[in-house]
Amino acid sequence: MTEIERECPTCRSRQKFRQLNAKEKAAVREKKGPRFFVGNLWRCTAEKCLWYQPYLNRGKGDLLPESFRVEAAAGQ
Repeated sequence: MTEIERECPTCRSRQKFRQLNAKEKAAVREKKGPRFFVGNLWRCTAEKCLWYQPYLNRGKGDLLPESFRVEAAAGQ
């Protein structure tokens, strides 16, 4: 999976981002609606961070549900 480095507004520093996986995309569609385009969304990979955003548009980012924070902590 490809990673990029971007400024994360939640972490307040530069972090690595990766594209959303299928579960994360489903959660975003559930929140934003079934027609919301999720093909260009990237998630911050910092521990416990839930921030995601389009590739070059931090202003249209949002947070994933809390359940993804719990899964990330349990996986480590």
